[in-house]
Amino acid sequence: MQAYRSIDHVMLRLHAAEPLFDLLTNTLALPVAWPLQRTPFANYGWVHVGNTDLELWAAASNADLPEHAQPPLFHGFALEPALPLAETIEHITASGITCKPARAFETTNTSGVQVTNFTNSVLLDLSEPSCCVFLCEWSPVATIYPWKEPVTPAQRRSQLGKELQAVGGGPLGLLGLHAIHVGTPSLKEHLRQWQALSGSTGHPIQLTPEITLTLFPADHLRIESLTFAVRSLEVARSFLNSRQLLGGEMEVVTDTDTDTTAITVSWGGVKLRFTEPAPQGPL
Repeated sequence: MQAYRSIDHVMLRLHAAEPLFDLLTNTLALPVAWPLQRTPFANYGWVHVGNTDLELWAAASNADLPEHAQPPLFHGFALEPALPLAETIEHITASGITCKPARAFETTNTSGVQVTNFTNSVLLDLSEPSCCVFLCEWSPVATIYPWKEPVTPAQRRSQLGKELQAVGGGPLGLLGLHAIHVGTPSLKEHLRQWQALSGSTGHPIQLTPEITLTLFPADHLRIESLTFAVRSLEVARSFLNSRQLLGGEMEVVTDTDTDTTAITVSWGGVKLRFTEPAPQGPL
């Protein structure tokens, strides 16, 4: 069985979180998954995009990032474990992928008791300081959630997905994250490991039923861009053009054995693509 259930969230490291957060939640009317927070260590907020969340993170210090991978960038993504975290790590390790020992992030609740908010484990063989892939297990008793309902971010994601569907994906007609494009200096090895982790035998790698992972040669491990699926590319292009948000040109992106037309934009210094998925044939 697959060790993860979904892509829990994608991390963006930015110089400032507010401009892109405002664009996504106000102009594009995407649901707020985590209201914008301002703290001494970072300003951050989460935006729901249909089948995952985007974490916009502007740290007070970026000393943890290598010189060649300073903001703005996609810093990595979290996988939601399909089993309890310890069992998931054991399953992944058995497939030949090394995981970092799990680390719990704790705070004190109003009763003075230490509680776990979430627990992470980095997939070391698939990560570098410039791009982190990790397991993220949320706790239902966390104290850091900025909402009153007793639900985890993963549970909220399902609710927010229904809200986005109810409004037709907003003015873009957004369906969800469609593809992640990753450059790697270890193409052959990373292809083998991602195939083992996902259970996918081809390339692009089918991470989930809706999201693929495309690997290409690069000097450093990095997420080059994200592609999002929209209901109608023409409707999305018209809206972006009307708001003067179409910062890129139409381009043809090669995807396996078909050419897919996509709109490419650069917002907040990160590269986003929008594409209209090919219609599914009869089963």
